[in-house]
Amino acid sequence: MSTSYFFRVNLAMTISQFIKKLSTTFAGTAFVALSGITAAQAISITPTSNGNDLVNEILGSGITIAPDSINYIGTGGASGIFTDGLLSGIGIDSGIILTTGTATDAKGPNNSDKKTTDNKLSGDSDLDGLIPEEQTTFDATILEFDFESEGGDLYFNYVFASEEYVEWTNSKFNDVFGFFLNGTNIALIPGTSTPVAINTVNGGKPLGTDASNPEFFNNNDPSEGGPFFDIEYDGFTNLFTAQALGLSAGTHHIRLAIADAGDAFLDSAVFIQANSFSDMPTNTPTDTPTGILKDMPTDTPTGILKDMPTDTPTGILKDMPKDMPTGILGSQSPEDVPEPSVLIGLFIVGFAGSLLKRKINKV
Repeated sequence: MSTSYFFRVNLAMTISQFIKKLSTTFAGTAFVALSGITAAQAISITPTSNGNDLVNEILGSGITIAPDSINYIGTGGASGIFTDGLLSGIGIDSGIILTTGTATDAKGPNNSDKKTTDNKLSGDSDLDGLIPEEQTTFDATILEFDFESEGGDLYFNYVFASEEYVEWTNSKFNDVFGFFLNGTNIALIPGTSTPVAINTVNGGKPLGTDASNPEFFNNNDPSEGGPFFDIEYDGFTNLFTAQALGLSAGTHHIRLAIADAGDAFLDSAVFIQANSFSDMPTNTPTDTPTGILKDMPTDTPTGILKDMPTDTPTGILKDMPKDMPTGILGSQSPEDVPEPSVLIGLFIVGFAGSLLKRKINKV
């Protein structure tokens, strides 16, 4: 296992993207400097390649594992057991993580757009079958075993996450995973026969353009206004349930597999909920955090937002001329015009800093 340098070439940054990055940096600095909050790593991960430990973590009621059937393929650091996932906003509090890189890299905050570890492993033929023929997979991590279902059904809950979002959406770098039950993938977009992958669940590139099933996608990309969640990955799906109904009596085989696609760079992960591998549906958490802002203290320090004037100062936004001169905003192409939310965010952060400075000077 080795950490690799990333060298894909992307398009030049637009003015809007530059301002987004700038505002993200200022906003993060303001939160720490003005509120006195220190960021904590919410999710906790214990790396393990012990297949028995991984299977026992997700095993629920009504399922019996066949003796000596558990097999793990991958590096020691690519998988693990996690806790406190709800605090990171992924919708699962505990369970196992299988990655194409290093499991502990999932910990927040998201301070990199390109976290990657090249494990120097081959891909997986089953996963190759889920992506276009001209693509291939790398760095596969696989957990497989045999089981029996007492009730004849199978359910388990999971979330897919990746560093490929958003920059490499709708490209050949289509990281993929699958849950192959008796050879058939059951990791599907709800109500469809479409496998869950980068190019099938996303917010588009740029965000909002040519999206696929965006209602199931959560953006966390620093280049697209994030991060919003205390986790490293630039995007992740909603909580999904894999299921198979009416299984025949006897033993069945399942392979839980994930791999990089197109190249071995930029990691992806699948989180599987603890005790949800069952013959009955497992309740999903209802108190999933909505991101960083949910955990902001209710007693905001005086001088930040509490004392924000209700009347916007003259000369900032109120008196902005309606006919902007050519060369300021009017000459930019539509995709380069900064989003209003970005400009307003910059204004609020700057004004809050100004208020704080005045209060400090009075002391």
